[in-house]
Amino acid sequence: IVSAIQASFSFLVGLIVCKSTCTKSFVYASHFLMEAYGWFGTAYFMYDIWSMYKVHTQKIADKLHLLRITKGQGTPASNGHANGKVNGQSPTSGGNNNGSTPGTPHEICDYDGACVQIPKDGRWDFLKYVVTHPVMMIHHVFIGTFGLLVVTYIRGGGHCIYSYMFMMEFSTPFVSLRSILSTMRLKDSRVYIANGLLMLATFFVCRVCMWPYVMWRYSLAIEAASMWAAMCGLPRGCLVSIAILFLPQLYWFYLMVLGALKVFLPQKRKPPNAVLPATIAATPIPTALVNGKN
Repeated sequence: IVSAIQASFSFLVGLIVCKSTCTKSFVYASHFLMEAYGWFGTAYFMYDIWSMYKVHTQKIADKLHLLRITKGQGTPASNGHANGKVNGQSPTSGGNNNGSTPGTPHEICDYDGACVQIPKDGRWDFLKYVVTHPVMMIHHVFIGTFGLLVVTYIRGGGHCIYSYMFMMEFSTPFVSLRSILSTMRLKDSRVYIANGLLMLATFFVCRVCMWPYVMWRYSLAIEAASMWAAMCGLPRGCLVSIAILFLPQLYWFYLMVLGALKVFLPQKRKPPNAVLPATIAATPIPTALVNGKN
């Protein structure tokens, strides 16, 4: 919910700045709202890193707790490992607040099906989370420092271009709603599917197509021969910044497409106790069944 609210504010700021500055100068116009929101955005992205870490550790703690309960009941675990075992190991009791316990398996499946590694000493500290999530960390740290403070406040210009970066957050509320619906176990509902389609469409338009469109507008503003010529004329640091912001969007969109394909084109799985037709044909039929007896 917090992410969705911040994304809505970011989109509104970007939209207001875009309407105010882009009609004046695509390259040099500035707006006070962009500079003011830069400070709030920086604080949010730094908070969000810590928030994601806390959510991550809590998900692991919940999963380990579920495995311990499952082991006690003697029923198959939700991730497909029977008797509460993961990779042939059984989690021990006595958890702590950091989401893991000593003696726990070094690998476990979280709610999204991703493979999560647990350190050997049973502790999941903040540095471990940062190291194991490099793409997300680079994205948040870059936007929270250079992307918002340096670009919007210190430079004091080009806010029309930066407003499009703020409007990229238009897809985030749909991403947040997807997580909420998943937590509420509504993955099979029509709302979840409709939200997933909207998330995919808005992410493609606002995060994938946005950058080529901005570069095209920039090439027209400077009267370059082509969009490629305009990009080649940019400083190397600017090109590196664009790559840091744009390439993760392509990666996340790729993951979203894979997830959508799994929903609309599910693979047929064979039952675990299924018997091949040839085996059935080769198995003699008991006489009791032929005579209609139980």
